[in-house]
Amino acid sequence: MKSHLFISVLVCLLVLAGMAGCALSPGAPNTPSQSGQGLVEKLTLDELTLRADAILVGEVTDIANYQEGEGNIYTLVTLSVEQTIKGESEGEAVIRVLGGEVNGQVLWVEDAPRFQSGERAVVFLNNGEGAFAVVGGFQGKFTIDKNNMVSGNMSLTEFIEQLRNILAKQ
Repeated sequence: MKSHLFISVLVCLLVLAGMAGCALSPGAPNTPSQSGQGLVEKLTLDELTLRADAILVGEVTDIANYQEGEGNIYTLVTLSVEQTIKGESEGEAVIRVLGGEVNGQVLWVEDAPRFQSGERAVVFLNNGEGAFAVVGGFQGKFTIDKNNMVSGNMSLTEFIEQLRNILAKQ
């Protein structure tokens, strides 16, 4: 009886390990890293700055969700731009993020940044089709708290100065 249970558990573990290996294989089409879901490459502040087409400081003024195709739910975040650190932007920027809720259907993407109406943030963005995309998933969004601290550990002024120093070296 014990050997039967052991073999059953072993088979289940092997099946799960095989599924995980397939899902994470770098060359397979539609792997989590290619579809925007799953593991995200850890990026330094220098790498975020280099990869971004635009770095903006602003306040979230609108959040809207929509569905595209079968099961693809996106969130459109409108950012009222206070300051442009890199790139070009006008008064508003629209950011498209995979995930959201439409008609009770929810698509949760673990590595996607989360935005709340009224919050302020520094965002690292790439130009996309009709909207910006956040560089590095959640890593490309730094929340500014009510004390003007970025992610709770550095003043906004110091953070922007650090970004300008990185840009000067590029």
